[in-house]
Amino acid sequence: MNKILLLLILTFLGSGLNAKIYSEEDHAAHQGRVREFSIVAIEYRGTKVWVPGTLIVRKGDKVKITAINNINSDPNTHGFAIDEFGVKKVVARGEVATVEFTVDKEGLFTIYCQLHPAHIGGQLLVLKE
Repeated sequence: MNKILLLLILTFLGSGLNAKIYSEEDHAAHQGRVREFSIVAIEYRGTKVWVPGTLIVRKGDKVKITAINNINSDPNTHGFAIDEFGVKKVVARGEVATVEFTVDKEGLFTIYCQLHPAHIGGQLLVLKE
């Protein structure tokens, strides 16, 4: 129960760090824009998560995500995948991996570890253009 609560809190905090309210002027300015994020895999009380856990972008954005694996426990590699955008990367302990893609559909998409699906989750929220 505590792990679920912790995961929800981390997801909420992560979404707040990346959230932005867009005006019509922002909408015009954002087209073709590159949205850059850095996320870190951490372990807190036995639960492995990407922080921030929620990334928010708009349809049409180019997205660049730098993923850092800071988990000291085994296994020493973790995956970072978003199936709907063809993203699949493996990040070794202490290493950095970068993925780049353009979001072409709206919705809420799962970020997960394709190597160990029971942990290290997150979300990509894609809003209208």
